[in-house]
Amino acid sequence: MFECTWDSSLENADRDKAGMLDGYKPPYRNFNGITSKFGAHFILKIDKILMKEKYYDSIVGGVSAKAFPPVPVDYGYRDSTYFWCSRFRKPFAEKIQVKDGDVETVIYAAKRIDPEVTFTDEACAKLTKIPRVFLKAALTQMVNIAKEENISVIDEAALDLINDKRRKKKKK
Repeated sequence: MFECTWDSSLENADRDKAGMLDGYKPPYRNFNGITSKFGAHFILKIDKILMKEKYYDSIVGGVSAKAFPPVPVDYGYRDSTYFWCSRFRKPFAEKIQVKDGDVETVIYAAKRIDPEVTFTDEACAKLTKIPRVFLKAALTQMVNIAKEENISVIDEAALDLINDKRRKKKKK
């Protein structure tokens, strides 16, 4: 269950009044509040997500089909190994295809993270298995750890040190 609050401050939607059965007159809001004669959109802030403890433990500790929450998941839930989908019943998992990315893509992304920290081509070659959608986040985290360790050039040795620190943080 989601507990939400409508953000009525956006686009002055707090001025909208409900109860017009014949429809609303313009002006309409672009994205929040009354958006057409008979329609409205509400930008909600999620305050709390409430779920049974066994489902929370399953999601945090590792998803399995047996312990997956009985909810439809149209767009999927991704853990490190599978992409999960569900239709109110037992979910099914699709194995994530791991393919090597292009080293040029990694080099291009790495050069744009931070001008103070650079990556060697050899280090970038070791990062080609990171899915492209997560590449920027992973590189940013590596640069932050490198700055903590006073590393300005991330080579293969520095990459091993950074990955060890990332694993230790993940275990905590």
